[in-house]
Amino acid sequence: MSIWNRFIGLRNAEDSISNKKISVQYNALRYAIVDVEIGLEDYKIHDIGALRYDGAVYHKVSKEELFEFFSDVDYICGHNIIHHDAKYLFTDKTCRWLLVDTLYISPLLFPERPYHRLLKDDKLMSEQINNPVNDCEKAKDLLLDEIARWKSFPEGKCRLFASLLKDKKEFEGFLSMVGAEYLNEGLTEVIRDLYKGKICGHADLVMLVKEYPCELAYALALIDTTDQRSVTPGWVLHHYPKVEFVLKLLRHTSCKEGCDYCNTQLNVLYNLKAFFRYEQFRTYEGEPLQEQAAQAAVKGMSLLAIFPTGGGKSLTFQLPALMAGNSVHGLTVVISPLQSLMKDQVDNLADRGITDAVTINGLLDPITRALAIQRVRDGEASLLYISPEMLRSKTIGRILLARHIVRFVIDEAHCFSSWGQDFRVDYLYIGKFIREYQQKKGSRNPIPVSCFTATAKQKVVQDICDYFKQTLNLDLRLFASTASRINLHYSVIHAETDEDKYLKLRGLVAESDCPAIVYVSRTGRTKELATKLTRDGYKALPFNGKMETDEKIDNQDAFMNDQVRIIVATSAFGMGVDKKDVGLVVHYDISDSLENYVQEAGRAGRDPNLSARCYVLYGDNDLDKHFILLNQTKLSISEIQQVWKAVKDLTRRRMRVSCSALEIARQAGWDDSVSDIETRVRTALAALEQSGYLIRGNNVPQVYATGITVRNMDEARMRISKSQLFGRDEIEKTVRIIKSLISQKYIAKAQDAEAESRVDYLADILGLSKKEVVSVVERMRQEGILADSKDISAYLLDAGDSKRKSTILLERFAKLEKYILNRIPDEALRISCKQLNEDAMNDGIDTSREKDIRTLLYFLAIKGYIRKKEDALRNMEISRQTGRETTLNRFEKRLEISRLTLEWLYQLVAATKKGNSEKQVVQFSVVELLNQIILGPHALFTKLDNVQLEEVEEALLYLSKIGALKLEGGFLVLYNAMDIQRIKDNKSRYKLDDYRMLNEFYKQKIQQVHIVGEYANLMVKDYNAALQYVRDYFQMDYKKFITKYFKGDRVNEIQRNLTPKKYRQLFGQLSKCQMEIISDKDSRCIVVAAGPGSGKTRVLVHKLASLLLLEDVKHEQLLMLTFSRAAATEFKQRLMELIGNAAHFVEIKTFHSYCFDLMGRIGNLEAVRDVVAEAAGMINQGEVEPNKIGKTVLVIDEAQDMGVAEYTLVKALMASNEEMRVIAVGDDDQNIYEFRGSDSGYMYRLVQEPGSKFIEMTENYRSARHPVDFANKFVKVLGKRMKSTPIISMRKENGWVRVTRHESKYMYQPLVKELVRYRGNGTMCVLTQTNEEAVILMALLRKWGIDSKLIQSMDGFLFWNMVEMRYFLRYIDKRVKTPLIPEELWENAKYATFSAYDRSQSLAYVKRCVELFEQTNKTKYVSDFKEFVFESSVEDFCDTSGADVVVSTIHKAKGREFDDVYMLIADHYVKDDQLMRRYYVGMTRAKNRLFVHTNGDSFNQVSADEYLIDPEEYTMPEEIVLQLSHKDVNLRFFKELKREVLTLRGGDVLKYKDSILYDTLTHKPVAKLSQNMQKTLSEWKERGYEVKSASVRFIVAWKPKDAPKDEPETAVLLPDLLLNTIIS
Repeated sequence: MSIWNRFIGLRNAEDSISNKKISVQYNALRYAIVDVEIGLEDYKIHDIGALRYDGAVYHKVSKEELFEFFSDVDYICGHNIIHHDAKYLFTDKTCRWLLVDTLYISPLLFPERPYHRLLKDDKLMSEQINNPVNDCEKAKDLLLDEIARWKSFPEGKCRLFASLLKDKKEFEGFLSMVGAEYLNEGLTEVIRDLYKGKICGHADLVMLVKEYPCELAYALALIDTTDQRSVTPGWVLHHYPKVEFVLKLLRHTSCKEGCDYCNTQLNVLYNLKAFFRYEQFRTYEGEPLQEQAAQAAVKGMSLLAIFPTGGGKSLTFQLPALMAGNSVHGLTVVISPLQSLMKDQVDNLADRGITDAVTINGLLDPITRALAIQRVRDGEASLLYISPEMLRSKTIGRILLARHIVRFVIDEAHCFSSWGQDFRVDYLYIGKFIREYQQKKGSRNPIPVSCFTATAKQKVVQDICDYFKQTLNLDLRLFASTASRINLHYSVIHAETDEDKYLKLRGLVAESDCPAIVYVSRTGRTKELATKLTRDGYKALPFNGKMETDEKIDNQDAFMNDQVRIIVATSAFGMGVDKKDVGLVVHYDISDSLENYVQEAGRAGRDPNLSARCYVLYGDNDLDKHFILLNQTKLSISEIQQVWKAVKDLTRRRMRVSCSALEIARQAGWDDSVSDIETRVRTALAALEQSGYLIRGNNVPQVYATGITVRNMDEARMRISKSQLFGRDEIEKTVRIIKSLISQKYIAKAQDAEAESRVDYLADILGLSKKEVVSVVERMRQEGILADSKDISAYLLDAGDSKRKSTILLERFAKLEKYILNRIPDEALRISCKQLNEDAMNDGIDTSREKDIRTLLYFLAIKGYIRKKEDALRNMEISRQTGRETTLNRFEKRLEISRLTLEWLYQLVAATKKGNSEKQVVQFSVVELLNQIILGPHALFTKLDNVQLEEVEEALLYLSKIGALKLEGGFLVLYNAMDIQRIKDNKSRYKLDDYRMLNEFYKQKIQQVHIVGEYANLMVKDYNAALQYVRDYFQMDYKKFITKYFKGDRVNEIQRNLTPKKYRQLFGQLSKCQMEIISDKDSRCIVVAAGPGSGKTRVLVHKLASLLLLEDVKHEQLLMLTFSRAAATEFKQRLMELIGNAAHFVEIKTFHSYCFDLMGRIGNLEAVRDVVAEAAGMINQGEVEPNKIGKTVLVIDEAQDMGVAEYTLVKALMASNEEMRVIAVGDDDQNIYEFRGSDSGYMYRLVQEPGSKFIEMTENYRSARHPVDFANKFVKVLGKRMKSTPIISMRKENGWVRVTRHESKYMYQPLVKELVRYRGNGTMCVLTQTNEEAVILMALLRKWGIDSKLIQSMDGFLFWNMVEMRYFLRYIDKRVKTPLIPEELWENAKYATFSAYDRSQSLAYVKRCVELFEQTNKTKYVSDFKEFVFESSVEDFCDTSGADVVVSTIHKAKGREFDDVYMLIADHYVKDDQLMRRYYVGMTRAKNRLFVHTNGDSFNQVSADEYLIDPEEYTMPEEIVLQLSHKDVNLRFFKELKREVLTLRGGDVLKYKDSILYDTLTHKPVAKLSQNMQKTLSEWKERGYEVKSASVRFIVAWKPKDAPKDEPETAVLLPDLLLNTIIS
């Protein structure tokens, strides 16, 4: 047990030991030294060692025999004997000996650093363990040293110490032993005399002597040291916490009267010269703020200082820190968010010869870090710079407890305020940390705090002051400069374009002859501009936060030393940079707040005698860039909700877990590619902690190096060097670790949170990485140098199940992994994850999942099997690190170890089975598992040989990564784990009220961008008004400032993260109803029943824009699902027109494509069956990567077309995203796909969801009044409608509706005649019910000389099977080497295809397809293009522009609109709602005029402008065309004709004879009609028609569904047959 623990736990037992007083002459000393070993578990004596003055040795356990051994002794000595050994030795009897404790006296006699060579803190340095006699030897050496040291002191000093320590049991034995003499009076005078000039002449010594004599003695001992870096040992501060208070009173509290000590040592001006060699402090327009703030700090006040940039802020806290280091050996902790800035400040001090400052931050390597920690512990540092995140480190917590902290300095203090320009949630932890620190230290007075910021509005100042008042009850004294910089001249220059901006910048640089800083907002632009300027003869260097450290330093130095006059930088430049002669600052991009602008512009003219100029080059779009950036970096409420849900999922079984930021992000469904992902997770956790949802503990790994089994260092060294387990280079590290453990003589329980045997602590103090320490500790356990401890807990899946899920899972992954390893060629595999999954499934691995492939590749990469590179769009390059055979052998070995591991763990579970919980936990250690694998009963039957510890660890890591078991503790600590404890229950949700502070901050950020824009606009108009505006901003109450400068509607404008101009451009033209949908940011479900022509597409596109620009939805969190590829493409195009390139990143997919994506497959319309239902099932089973389904908004187009599968998918997505919003838009009246299973009832179900809102969009902007009235009357016949309001036409024109009721069976002729008669300039469309009708009409229109186009529709014919499309795809496939299609290859493929098929009429479809893909895909990926083609149908690429008339079936015309619509409604269908809805869709396509030709009575009850009855009988047209599909040709006939068919092109004329078609050039047969088609032609013949001519319509690839995989496809010709009436 550690002595530290002995203090903490056993302080109350002191009084039971009474000391008998004996006075003995020093020269006749009869003493013995004793050391007792106590058992950890039973608190009984296990071993006793003793040495007597005559050299006799005792080493037994019996107390009785020990007292015999002591019989002629007067003094019993020991290290910490009074509060430890005596308690166990003299339990039942009074002690007749005088006790001498070497522990308490040693810091008084040896206060210098380093302490006595035999001591480490309060412990004896020992290279042996559990040997009390050895410790007695050490204690004897120490005692003799202490006596010699006492004798060397001057008499006065001896008397002083003896008098202060008189009658204190910890000291009286020693004082008696040395025959100390005491003073009875005049103690205070002696102290004043002895310590003159070292302490305040007016300190209240009378009170100190009376109340704190021991503390005073320790303080005086420290004051005596010549080395200011000596500090009072931590254990003394623990036992006598008032030592710090006494020191402060003596040496760091200025007296009113003034004395030599205070007038020099506590005088800031005196010390300014001493430390910094400055004669005087800086003043601001005559205000001595710097001196006043430094003086206040020395007096122990808490303060808030607002100094302008370059105002000497650093010196203001460094000077008091150095003074306190000198006077009371205290430490000042500086908390700053900028790691690079900390390093700069430490370096700057070092340049002045001041080496008292240290920084500990995440950028340090382990050795530097260990060194820094050592310097703080040893008292070498009086200034420590750390980031807020470091306060969570256990090691930092421990070293700070052992030091006397005199002040906390918080830099960038505006981060506390949500009204500041840079609010940071992690700052809110600072107060809690300081409060807990003070409680642990038992501080009598609160530790003072200094806050610094460069710019602060009133509200920010108030927030900072309130924060410290509430958390620490501190009142901050304000030191603020009111002076403005009069040597700076500001101007704003308006620049239209980027080119214009650059020319103006070059002009400014050219006319100024001084160092210049050019500020830009994006890191990429720093290099671009610097290169341009240098090219134009003005040498410039870039500077940004993302550059390599060395380059940053070099560029900064070049600028500081005038090697280069211009630096192009982001705002990261200039923090702490103090260059006096900068005469020009140009903001190429305006800053995002006035605070930052003033701060950045203020880097000019640091020399008050220099006149400097500050320019802003301002363009209209500059503010938009800030808004976009803000949107990307903002942490929205929905993201925090996702993190909260992830925490709930991770803590489902236990309230407390240890996990990394990356694990939480993945569980939350965030994409790994999100920038700054770990920071974002930490911020979200801090926000949740702030609102009381969870507590984030210290970052803590779980491994302990405990239970030392060797007797001493020599034995350890011998065993380590003999062992096979340690390489030569590792022996030294291993020895250092065991030495550190033994010398701390630490045998504490592993569960002790403060244990110095914790791996992270050992790593920190020894300068090793955690990984190295863990590896050594594991092997020392294997070697038996450390006791093995079961510090791994494994949770197995369904341990009680006979199926053993973990084993099934292992075999599933093994099969997939073997496949992947075999796929990698010797060079490299370039492939997307999705393609790899597709290939695996096609090659028979049915259980392959994209998620599993990612897991395996991640594991294989971190364990060095493969190298993996990945681009932003997830395309990978994978290569093996070793040969195929070696890699596969390693895999097989790991698989075997994994199988045995699971087998053994299942046996352990069975042995310890309690209850039947789903997950069973077993505890074990790696060494135990290794021995089991080597020596277990199965060892005889397996091929495993020479299994290493690392291999077992790898297998465990593998099992945990694939999810076969969950591991905690043990070696799995090599990432930055955070300790998280959930407080609120699993049902609670993070609400808007919790988000208030962050929300306030983001609102402020938006307003600040508008405010800085207003400044730029004012500056152009009125210089003085603009300066007044800035003054008001910083000095007025914020609300009053807003009221003064933003009147009327402008108050609303500055709430939006869009400029007013952009807002009007995006949303200015929308109707009230459309705006209601756009403005709704809260409803869980918005269901919009959108009537025809109501602007459904427009609303959705604008809603997408609003979500991205106004509602904080990140593009990766947004998903839009449509029912056709054409709709997805149209939305993408329209969104691009609206918001530009940002649209590329939005996921707009068809239901099928998205589901193929979830399954990691490449979709095509053939394989489409059940894919949606399958994907929904996978989501519900948890088989999909969270980042694929982690969405905050789902938008559904044509929601009325949802069937059971789509609805199940939507519900699955809603279930896995608690807070996901759904926006579903559709028209239940237009549900015409019931035959495919669609049902508008599902849309209605969404309305029933809690928090839903139902909106009817009934304003029709498309159609004139009469067509709308006609449709309204017609639609009344439908049942179960969602809309209750009739549609209203928003147009002024009446339009026209005519219904013609025919008696005739055929109506083709009158329809075309009417069309010819009424033909106008607008677009016209003829709508039919069947494809056959459409084709007949096409022929008739052609006969009338009317140019018409057919919207093609083919049954059983997929677009990607068209020969022209296949040619294009194959051309690319053969030549593409990477997942990305190079531009040159793309152009070549176009050229080759378009040349080869230039005379083909079908080529137009391919051209249109290629064109649309180019428009919507900035970069062209093979998988994206294939998916685009596979998902498209022929009609998607019918370009109807330029045709006089479009002919289409009603189904194909849905979503289109025409000026005039002619409907052919033949009456041979069952009149149900489905049919009526189809007619409704048809009639609502008309914008101006609607003509209905029918021979049924569906329209009898609907009044029209004209209702005609036509009794005439019409015949079929003389000429009709039959378009043949697969079922109309004999498919087997093509088997041997592939070459002949492929030479033909779409539109080629064919010869027809006796059911066979011939090539007119070669006269060879190229197609044969099917039996059915022959029968159909016979029927036509009976009606008086025969085949006149034939032509090629399409050539397509085909093979039978049941054909073997490797059978080649056949080329099938699909012809058009032209039939004519037979002339008799």
